[in-house]
Amino acid sequence: MFQVDVSRLSPFSPFPGSKKSSLPNNFDLLSRSFDDALIRRLKALNPPSLTLSWLCLAVDFLTTSHEEVRSLISNLKPSASDDSLACFLDDSVKILDVCNSIFSEIERLRQRRLLINFVIHLLDFSGDGPAPEKLRKARDSLAGWGNSPRGFTKRRFEKDVDVLIRDIALGLGGAPRGKISSVERLIHRTVYAVGAMTVFFAGVVAFSLYGHRDLVTVQIPTEFAWANSFTELQTTISEKIKGSKIEEINGVETRVRTVCEAIDDEENDKKEERLKDSVKELETATKTFSAGLDGLHNGVNGMFQTVLGARNEILDGYRVGGNGGKPKKQQTK
Repeated sequence: MFQVDVSRLSPFSPFPGSKKSSLPNNFDLLSRSFDDALIRRLKALNPPSLTLSWLCLAVDFLTTSHEEVRSLISNLKPSASDDSLACFLDDSVKILDVCNSIFSEIERLRQRRLLINFVIHLLDFSGDGPAPEKLRKARDSLAGWGNSPRGFTKRRFEKDVDVLIRDIALGLGGAPRGKISSVERLIHRTVYAVGAMTVFFAGVVAFSLYGHRDLVTVQIPTEFAWANSFTELQTTISEKIKGSKIEEINGVETRVRTVCEAIDDEENDKKEERLKDSVKELETATKTFSAGLDGLHNGVNGMFQTVLGARNEILDGYRVGGNGGKPKKQQTK
């Protein structure tokens, strides 16, 4: 398991929506508020099992975290010289690429879903039942599944995702250099917090879809108020997904095998009844799978748009003035 030690970083305490002028007096309050909110959200993420619905919750958690960064930067308007902004811009490109890789796998799963729906259409029992020709066509359509140990999960972009997430993880260890303002420190700690959460939870989503189990974990020092909650959840999730498949995907694959076995069963007097029941179970499993897959697609799209929006706002600040959005002085010609 790949681990990143970020013990060099000191506790931080950002909280979105605060006013720049009130920051020095309310820093402790903001610290406790942020820590408490983060702990509550982390506790709500404890998964009973690995499902598409839980992956949706994980993505929503990340989207909310990135929205906080976007709001904080927008409200406080830090200096363009703040290294944290450059770090965020760099990481945002990698996060967008991770989202695109996840989109690619979701699209591939959607294509598989079309194949399943086609098979269900062929095996229609509303009339006299499927003709032998339709049975053969359905069986041929599903033939490749039994020869693939991962069924749904061919990993075209797994290596790219792995590299991207590890790059983000390795960039977490940089602490602020020299004297910085309270606003800059606040921005830095917020960007770090969201980066740490992104490394693990985006990794869980991507690697679960690709069937990969070598998760990148982040070691957080105990001086952080939310460190124990994060570490415990990280350990729990890592153990639960080890050697397991996403339930909705596994459910469809199991029903596919059952349908294939029913079609191949020539000696059973109740073959038609068995096949009919198997197709019905496959249809039910496919509906559950479809709902989870579409929800995950919408969630990743929301995260993509949030990160892209935050990135564009920062770049706009550079273009306008390069100093927290303040216009540059005109140079004398």
